[in-house]
Amino acid sequence: MRTRLPALLAVLALLALPACSAPAPAATGTPEDEQAIRDMAGRYAAAYGARDTAALGALVTDDYQDVAPTGQHTQGRGAFVAGVAQEMASMPAGMTMSMTATTTYVSWVDASHAVAGGTWETSPAMPPMPSKGSWMAVMVKQDGGWKMMSALGAADMSAMAVPEPVKP
Repeated sequence: MRTRLPALLAVLALLALPACSAPAPAATGTPEDEQAIRDMAGRYAAAYGARDTAALGALVTDDYQDVAPTGQHTQGRGAFVAGVAQEMASMPAGMTMSMTATTTYVSWVDASHAVAGGTWETSPAMPPMPSKGSWMAVMVKQDGGWKMMSALGAADMSAMAVPEPVKP
């Protein structure tokens, strides 16, 4: 029995070795999936500019979550829609705002999950609110379409940056 155990372990190791060296399958979606994810930025911007909270809510999953820079934790589509509605209610009545958003990258986790990011800009600027910045979202394919399950927007704070001292 003692002499068979090392031989058995050696055979099992040899059988497992090819599996260890096999390349992992590529974690990617289809070109159509990538385009659908890239189109989400424009759909979000159009809905935001139209103050269409229902259309914005349709872009996120039921279990959507995010954490704002203030530490506020948003959980669920309903809370997301309520937060967007509150933000829009703070805008001056009758104000027409447009938003543009671009997708800079899509990084695949697997064929049904991706991380995407890009930039956004609103016009006109609404002081003291930022008028441009960047965004990043975790996307998931659900029911044949793509939705955000988490997202974060960051304001461009470069105007507040302390300039470098002039060297003599």
